[in-house]
Amino acid sequence: MGDGLDGRRAVRRLSHDDPPKPAATLRALADFADDVETDWYMSGVLFDRLEGRIRDLLGKESVIFSPSGKLAQMAALRAWTGRAGCGRVAMHPRSHFEEYEARAYQELWGLSAASLGGFDRLPTAADLAAIREPLGAVTLELPLRRLGCQLPSWEDLVAISEGAAERGVARHLDGARLWESQPFYDRPLAEIAALFDSVYVAFDKGLGGLSGAALAGPRWLIEEVGIWQRRAGGRALRSFPTLLAALKGLDERLEIMPLFHQTACRLAVVIGDIAGVSVSPSPPHANAFLVTLEGNPAKMNDARDRVCEEQGLWLFNDAVDCVEQGRARFEVTVRGAALELSDGEVRRAVERLRDLVT
Repeated sequence: MGDGLDGRRAVRRLSHDDPPKPAATLRALADFADDVETDWYMSGVLFDRLEGRIRDLLGKESVIFSPSGKLAQMAALRAWTGRAGCGRVAMHPRSHFEEYEARAYQELWGLSAASLGGFDRLPTAADLAAIREPLGAVTLELPLRRLGCQLPSWEDLVAISEGAAERGVARHLDGARLWESQPFYDRPLAEIAALFDSVYVAFDKGLGGLSGAALAGPRWLIEEVGIWQRRAGGRALRSFPTLLAALKGLDERLEIMPLFHQTACRLAVVIGDIAGVSVSPSPPHANAFLVTLEGNPAKMNDARDRVCEEQGLWLFNDAVDCVEQGRARFEVTVRGAALELSDGEVRRAVERLRDLVT
């Protein structure tokens, strides 16, 4: 398996959801679907239902489904920068665009980046003001995963949004984890989305869907993004399993995002209380946080496997890079699996990991 687990061995997980079993997943989707009609090349009742649901939640004029978040966001930035006549996009140096997408914005879409904020901190309105060159768009990632899923305060978020608006620059939200961020702000999703001209949300993370994303914004933008998706091969003949999983996730998981956040906060206290271990941010802003241990990062994967063999708990998939010498780091992302764990078994597993890497 991709996460290093032996598929024949039953283990429990600290992070993410248990991998879906195809047969069980399809049976559950069939029960959820009832007798709904199928879709056809990005149209049909399921598309209408899902896009309408997102439109209502985010309070935007129009919505389009996309098979991937990368495609949705790149098409949106291409449309915004095309209208502005400027291909430079302000983005954080540790954003998903920079660190997870092989610089697709530049290599495939012909855009360039202006660094928004410092490498190890969240961006501010002052950082935006310090960018003196023209911009075609400003992007924010909520939460910023590479910094431990940190979120700016509401006041800072408003200040950045207003700063971009005053310059006449489009504001785009990378909201792959917007659902998980809402408890931090304790405001309606539409109020958060109102600070941005376009918003991307994902269905395959906190909502537990199979894949897919949606982009919300003004009608002209969504129509143009539809053209770019066609050009990029983003139109499938059938998408109903993905659409059904997204709708099912919205029905079943959206209301428990506060529970994910509360569980992350509780586990952060448990783990942070272990000698030689720290968590960041503390308390967590969303449903995830970073765990840093004193030890050798080269030993992390072997230690993870050993803990799993001994205690039956899989702590993480991949270690996270840490610039501090003599320290190792991994990410905890609370979703369905973590809700089944006790504080004691989490503490014992992390203590054992710490002992193995020191």
